[in-house]
Amino acid sequence: MKTGNENSPIQVGGLQNPRPPTALVLEDDLASASVYKRVLVSLGYVVRLTHTIAAARAAIRELAPDLMLVDISLPDGNGLDLMGELRNDTRGRFIVISGDASQRTIIKSIRHRAVELLHKPVSLEELKIHLSSNRKAMEAASDRVQDSEPCWIYHGDHPSLVALRTAMSLSAERSRAHSLIDGECGVDKLAVAREVHRRGRRPGPLVVVDCQEVENSDTVVRFFGQEDPESGDILHEGYIEQAAAGTLVLDYVEHLSKQLQARLLPVFDSGQFKRVNGKDGAQATLAIVGIARDKATADVDESSLRSDFLFRLMQNTLTVPTLQQCRKDLPRIANFILQATAADLPDSYQFSESSLNLLQSQSWPHNILELRSAIKRALAATLPGHTVEISDGVSNSEQTLLNPDINAWVGSTVWEMEKELLLATLAHSSGDKERTARTLDISLKTLYNRLNSY
Repeated sequence: MKTGNENSPIQVGGLQNPRPPTALVLEDDLASASVYKRVLVSLGYVVRLTHTIAAARAAIRELAPDLMLVDISLPDGNGLDLMGELRNDTRGRFIVISGDASQRTIIKSIRHRAVELLHKPVSLEELKIHLSSNRKAMEAASDRVQDSEPCWIYHGDHPSLVALRTAMSLSAERSRAHSLIDGECGVDKLAVAREVHRRGRRPGPLVVVDCQEVENSDTVVRFFGQEDPESGDILHEGYIEQAAAGTLVLDYVEHLSKQLQARLLPVFDSGQFKRVNGKDGAQATLAIVGIARDKATADVDESSLRSDFLFRLMQNTLTVPTLQQCRKDLPRIANFILQATAADLPDSYQFSESSLNLLQSQSWPHNILELRSAIKRALAATLPGHTVEISDGVSNSEQTLLNPDINAWVGSTVWEMEKELLLATLAHSSGDKERTARTLDISLKTLYNRLNSY
């Protein structure tokens, strides 16, 4: 018998603005490739065209497309051989289009688990029917696999961003995709963790645990669960079981005690664990992703993480770049944030040319979180029909809020400043806690914890 979990972590679910599905076309005939792209775009896909296996292999690892249209005979090999390189769940997103209608091609396509095998020449109507059917199947599957909000890391071509996207796909191809996410303050590492889960297409949930808030006498129970020693009934499902077949994200991983790190080692290696008071061991296949908020963790700071724990977590290290590194991509990144922020507004908005130039000239020491805050404030100060203006990297409304009374806080503790900011934001939001949490860019659970501490 299982009881409710009063200390549930964040479980990331549905979207207000779901991402459009992505498609890869591997076709060396440029005219045919262009036709396939038009049909896919009309069905809502974002499309990448490739004409060689080498280019497709790189694109698959960078983009992890939801659907792939693949020709068989290509300049540098056979498209079916590319399918054979990938994981089973990746192969299941292939539609093969070929001029070879032989029995051998049909059998090989089935063996590689292609969704469809279409023979050239393919009529546009036939292609639309098959693609529409596949899109419906994808949408049905999305109810079982939790998705994530669109992420800023897709809106740039800097080598560091391409390397990050590729590393995320390499991690997703593994059955136990343990990863460590590091980077400077404000790069939104939690969004990257969500993307690792999405790319893995795991049927289980994404469970996020704030390791700052779990270190107490119940910590082991929270992670590993608890059994009734007499009956063997499960009294409490721990985070590990809650994330079974999915992804467990350890945010602020450097705050885990070394005793708990040692107890988690078998979970990394085999998925085995033991509930508190449990007589027998239990099993859960899951990916573990650690988020290092303290940059020293990425430099193997032995004072916070055990070397054997860190070694397992660093099977794949995902380093999120700073906005300084991606300076040339800033207009694209800023426009993405602006459109996402204004998605629910009746009017459309765009930056002035001078604002886009100014965005690129700023240092943005707090990275994407600082940029997002500046854009939100600038948008709030923009009248419908006007361009969004950014001044010196900070909107005029933000300057009005920040400049006048800052000296009044000198000598106060960070705790006092945080308390006043949180309560003022809550009052401004008319007591709406969800809106307050979104404005402050913290989880609802963190907001409740802070309110309880006050």
